[in-house]
Amino acid sequence: MKPYRQMNFWIANPGLNNFLGLALACSISVVSIGSPPPVDDHAPAPVAPYGEDGEDGEDGEEGAELEPREDRVVIIEPKKILDKQAASAEILKYMELASSLWRSGDHELAEEYFSAALGAPARLPEKENVLFAMGELYRESGKHPKAAAAYERLVEEFPNSRRAPIVFMELGHLYREMGGLELAISKYYMVLNSSLNASVDQVEKFRRLSLKAKIEIAKTHMDLLDFEEAFRQYDLLSRLDLDPIEHRSVRYRVCHLLYNMGSYQQAVSKLKHFLEEYKVSPQSPEIRYLLAKSYEKLNRKPDALREVVLILKRQSSPDTALDNDGDYWKQRMGNELANEFYQQGDYRSALTIYQSLAKYNATPNWRWPAIHQIGLCFERLGLPEKAVMAYQEILDPENGDFGDQELDAGILSLREMAKWRLDHLNWEGDLVARLNVLGAR
Repeated sequence: MKPYRQMNFWIANPGLNNFLGLALACSISVVSIGSPPPVDDHAPAPVAPYGEDGEDGEDGEEGAELEPREDRVVIIEPKKILDKQAASAEILKYMELASSLWRSGDHELAEEYFSAALGAPARLPEKENVLFAMGELYRESGKHPKAAAAYERLVEEFPNSRRAPIVFMELGHLYREMGGLELAISKYYMVLNSSLNASVDQVEKFRRLSLKAKIEIAKTHMDLLDFEEAFRQYDLLSRLDLDPIEHRSVRYRVCHLLYNMGSYQQAVSKLKHFLEEYKVSPQSPEIRYLLAKSYEKLNRKPDALREVVLILKRQSSPDTALDNDGDYWKQRMGNELANEFYQQGDYRSALTIYQSLAKYNATPNWRWPAIHQIGLCFERLGLPEKAVMAYQEILDPENGDFGDQELDAGILSLREMAKWRLDHLNWEGDLVARLNVLGAR
């Protein structure tokens, strides 16, 4: 026995007509059994059922006319209605099992339970919870493509979700980590758009999220080396009501961008103002480095030299509170500027910086490279006796014992270079002395 297809037809029974109309409107199915009802001569003929061979007639020929059959009676069987409450409970049960399995390490079986949870025929709100949980677990496990797929499906199937701004923010982070910087920017903009529809109880929460999205947009433009657009974004951010830490971070980025854009004069002004306002900050050593480099780019060598020497002399400066980070930027700043002065033939300026570097830290890894350069500067200045003293200090360091400190290969090779320079100078000195003796005779 086969069910009729759902279609419009009239049954030759006045008592069933109205009820059948209601049944069809409610998308019920009809089946046929039994004997034919009394025939009303004035009613239209009933539509014949499809043949047993499929959707065509009994002879299987497409379009063949079907004779009405009088040995059937139509009864009504209601369609099975989805129990949403039961389906929701089933989805949540699968989600809990999947999450537990995932955290226990059985990711393959967990994904099967997640798939079962998402297989419910209706678009139930519990599916949103499943997709969000999947995105979080994938992201925590470093499976960024799968996490992005879960979040993308969530916002596609539930465009009005209260989670939409948060999900778009996560998508922005994921795409940026995967290298899709431009796609990340588009997702951060979608955070701003979706936050406009926030309910009253979420306004403050999404205001903070929108501000974070704007910061991420500016930062991602900087990662793209689109300095002009990044500067425009940070400049707009600097005019907003930011908390002190955010405001300092934005100003730091502005200083960095001005230097990268080659706007050194404007950078000097911003850098000095930053150092005046923030006496101690994690960015201070790098800001001082950029200030000295900006002076050097502007050909203001005395200012650059003064800045470097001043920083290296201030061993008890506020920057020392930052320990290793401050030392890194001081060493980098001193070496870079001293090397540039040396290459340009300004040996006295280079010597001044190298001497300050040597005094700043007594450890061989810091001190010996500076002393070696001091020796080279003395040679270029025609002071071989002082150069010999410098090289001898590397070869015969005070006490000669550095405890448990390990010297890297580069520092050890520096001693060989110093020995070679010392031997060369001694040979030159001996040669000059011999020539002087011969000349006197």
